[in-house]
Amino acid sequence: MKKTAAATLVLLLSPWATGCGTVPDVNDPGVTPCEGTSCEDEPPPESVCVEHAAAGILDDGCGVFVAGNYGGGDDMNPGTKAKPVYTIPRAIELARAGRGRVFLCNEGFIVEQIKVPSGVDLLGGFHCRKWERDPLRPFTLFNHRAVRGPVVIVEPAGLEDSGAADGVSTIADLHIPSWGPVGVLVQSSSAVEILRSEISANGGEGGIDGEQWWTKQPDAPDGMFGGDACSATVVAGGPAPVNRCESGHTSVGGKGGDGRPDSAEDGGDGEPAYASPSRGGLGERDNQSCSLGSTGGPGAPGTQGPPGKGIGRLTETGWEGDTGGEGTWGTPGQGGGGGGGRWGGLALCGVASKGGPGGGSGGAGGCGGRGGRGGANGQPSIGVLALHARVTLRDIKITTSRAGSGGDGGPPEEGGRGGRGARGGALGDGFYSCLGGHGGDGGPGGYGGPGRGGDSIGVAYLDEDQLTLEGVTFEIGPAGPGGTSWNHDGGTTVGESGKAHETLRFSE
Repeated sequence: MKKTAAATLVLLLSPWATGCGTVPDVNDPGVTPCEGTSCEDEPPPESVCVEHAAAGILDDGCGVFVAGNYGGGDDMNPGTKAKPVYTIPRAIELARAGRGRVFLCNEGFIVEQIKVPSGVDLLGGFHCRKWERDPLRPFTLFNHRAVRGPVVIVEPAGLEDSGAADGVSTIADLHIPSWGPVGVLVQSSSAVEILRSEISANGGEGGIDGEQWWTKQPDAPDGMFGGDACSATVVAGGPAPVNRCESGHTSVGGKGGDGRPDSAEDGGDGEPAYASPSRGGLGERDNQSCSLGSTGGPGAPGTQGPPGKGIGRLTETGWEGDTGGEGTWGTPGQGGGGGGGRWGGLALCGVASKGGPGGGSGGAGGCGGRGGRGGANGQPSIGVLALHARVTLRDIKITTSRAGSGGDGGPPEEGGRGGRGARGGALGDGFYSCLGGHGGDGGPGGYGGPGRGGDSIGVAYLDEDQLTLEGVTFEIGPAGPGGTSWNHDGGTTVGESGKAHETLRFSE
């Protein structure tokens, strides 16, 4: 980036412009019509157009003239001083195939977004009827409609843009207030000089809060009944239900204990074990009945996602940023322990070879919930955004506004409900073997990370050696604060605030 002192331009007008007598008159002997000077309706030579435009002298044929209601503009007109066009897009359409200049009178023009091929000039601040510099109002105002894009985009010229032959746009004597967060965007492979103008950008939008999950993890499988007494030599306890979670974790209810003729199996423990295992119930013993499986403990909540980082990236359409990270999954609840089995045999079944009822299996634990989505980083407010482009800013004022706040971290998804424990097999007369324990509920996910606050930037650019600043003044608005997120222990985390910069170079 170069910062240099302004140079004084000394303009020598051509004989064509001054009529000083050094150019032959069409009536002189030996001079054919139109030799040495321009005939009526013939446009001036380009060298004359360049000199005159620099001196604020406007000639028909050197560019397209634009005026509003006061100046009698009409898009059906040819774009001369006497018959200017009405809208800037129409003027650019004519200029890109003509001399590549647009002369704007000092009215206010309602605009949405103006795309200028690199090499087409926008020159404002002229009196709407005299077409000369107006010291009372030496600028043209763009009244930006309430759209969020840049007011002016300088884009690479195409093969059809014969009026953009020199490849460098001059934008001069304009006031360009943007409703959006970017004032002027200069795309790659373009070149522009912005002179004696004021550019302002509106505030950046706040980052979007992390989106809420509108789903919930499904309920876990319930336990299964144990087999009824005397139905087999070994009466099976309820099978262990398995809950395979989207997070990759698994929760398993404890199997019910088997019933045998002269003994009984203990119920299985629920999984995962965690610090306090959910124990299976004891099978029947001498003078001691079976016992119930214990209830599974709940899963642990997930952890908060990391806060958003970085200043974002410059793209051919503007700026794009990152978000806070997603919270982690909650862990699944424990499976309930299986109920213990009971004895059978002659006393219960009347047959010594038949087993007692099996215990019911425990319910599987619910799956943990998804982590919350991260909040988006706040949008910056940027006066001029330059990509891989040659940009010169001279004697201009750049004003930015408050950058956007970072978005809040999103809430997590709730964990799934644990499955119910099942009863054991029937003993008869309305009695059953022991019940499996209920599965624990899955833990909620962690909250999403908060977004970073946006930056307020006068000039955001990619290439250090392509940017030249001369006599530029800045009024930089405040940076945006970071968003907020929450922890399951009741604490909060606030994201990083943005920063205010007159100029800021971005990496690729």
